[in-house]
Amino acid sequence: MNELERKYCVEVGHAIRTLRTEIAQKSACMFSYENDIPKSTMTRIERGENEAQLVTLKKIAEGFGWSMEELFRNIEQKLPPNLKIFSEEHY
Repeated sequence: MNELERKYCVEVGHAIRTLRTEIAQKSACMFSYENDIPKSTMTRIERGENEAQLVTLKKIAEGFGWSMEELFRNIEQKLPPNLKIFSEEHY
């Protein structure tokens, strides 16, 4: 993983952690348990140590009651201005 990819994983992980605490208002342990995600996987994603797999992202989205699109849009709102999931042409 190059430096930019690592930064992206860290920032996306931080955004997911922020959303989990603000929206779900649950600990990583409880959120993981309720959404069938290994706690260690959730923790590594939130720390930016792992890239989230598609199935895990789907489970995270469902944990918030969101579609994948809604998850990505909410993550993007939490990212620094220089990191984007979608370019402006997608909106």
